[in-house]
Amino acid sequence: MAETRRKLDTSHTRKGLVLLTISYTSIAIIIAASTIDLLWGLLASIADLIGIVGGLLVVVGRDSFGRAHSRNTSLCVVFFMISIVTITAGKILFGATLVLSQIPNGTITYGNTTSSTVNPYIILYITSMIATALTGLAVVFLTYALHRKTGRIILSVSYITLLALTVMMTALILQGFAIRSSIIVDLAYLQEMRYQYEILQLVTIIPTLAFAFSFYLALRRINNGEIPESTAQKTLPAY
Repeated sequence: MAETRRKLDTSHTRKGLVLLTISYTSIAIIIAASTIDLLWGLLASIADLIGIVGGLLVVVGRDSFGRAHSRNTSLCVVFFMISIVTITAGKILFGATLVLSQIPNGTITYGNTTSSTVNPYIILYITSMIATALTGLAVVFLTYALHRKTGRIILSVSYITLLALTVMMTALILQGFAIRSSIIVDLAYLQEMRYQYEILQLVTIIPTLAFAFSFYLALRRINNGEIPESTAQKTLPAY
């Protein structure tokens, strides 16, 4: 019975890792293609959905891979749920603040003047940045215990790199909003910031592919029979 359960968990986890590898490889390709044609960006939602399904399969098959993996996948779910709550709350606050900004009260103006209240786009992009950071953390915890030292280093470096790039891109966006709301708008500087943002966006391909490679490494360990340990092996007497 235990051996049957182990095989089922292994099957779920293997399928999940395959889908995650496909998802993150596709996302990297979409990021590169979207710089040429923005319509490619629409496919990102499909790739994200594939990744979510893959992640769920890994969570379902967690029990046979040890306590550390089971605990980490539980934390992964928690981080992912918090990220969803964060981005949802950000969109709600964005909508509410945007509506309130349209109410003429003598203090809120946009365009070529500086607002005396919080710009709704600041709320939207900051919450999006936090949600991205939490989602990345969930991705790290999802397969961290399935790796040897090399795989764990790849996961950690990929997350730190992606987080740094996300912070820099968000900072550029917010700086752009600040310039647009000022009295004097430097269009040349805005164009330069746009180029910087596009370059940073392209660089995110590197940690995205690194995540895909880490999923492949975990999958290879399963295919090689390194994990999970067989129940039969655990019950062998020690001599």
